[in-house]
Amino acid sequence: MSISTKSTGRDGHEKRQIAVIGGRGNGTVLAGLIRDCEDAGQSVTFAGFIVDDPGSVPGHRTLGPVARETIQQLNDFYFIFSLSNVKQAPDRFRILEDLAIPRDRYMSLIHPTATVDASASLGCGIALMPGVVVGPDTRIGDHSQMYAQSFLGHDSSLDEMVFVANNASIGGRVSVHRGAHIGSNSSVIERITISEFAVVGLGSVVLKSVRPYEKVAGNPAKSIGFLPDP
Repeated sequence: MSISTKSTGRDGHEKRQIAVIGGRGNGTVLAGLIRDCEDAGQSVTFAGFIVDDPGSVPGHRTLGPVARETIQQLNDFYFIFSLSNVKQAPDRFRILEDLAIPRDRYMSLIHPTATVDASASLGCGIALMPGVVVGPDTRIGDHSQMYAQSFLGHDSSLDEMVFVANNASIGGRVSVHRGAHIGSNSSVIERITISEFAVVGLGSVVLKSVRPYEKVAGNPAKSIGFLPDP
């Protein structure tokens, strides 16, 4: 059985029904982002959660487990991916591949208070939260998320599924590779590389490039180990 629901926004356009893949935590934050966008007049609306445990989001509509079969039932829906686990970051890419959702069915969401330079290049399924600032000649890859008040400097790039936590500041000409995590209130100096699946701890001041799977923390940031290489 397929599911299809439609409604119309204030501008007369049909609202895009957005299902959040994931539950409490990042998922509920994304649901709030969708509602803020809808309240601001964007033609989007929150449809519910795709989550394995419906009890994890009490009081919210759930649409089925995180599985390809669920996706196939949701005709005319759009999706945004919220599953996030720093210690098992590569698993997120495997889940995306297993779901086999067409790229044009992923919805990008930009909060009305975010500032995005016209020259920025934005991928699919991204989320830019309240107060985010994205500078000129930047690139944000598919499924990356920037949380409240974070900053991306000119000529910098985020590859696929990068997570930038609240109040983090990334300087100009920085390259952040796929699956990396930039912690809350951290600062990254210009012209360095944050390699794939690296983790920058909260409050860190990063003055030199970070290796793949490396965890750094402190001021100045120093290595505190590595995530397991899958």
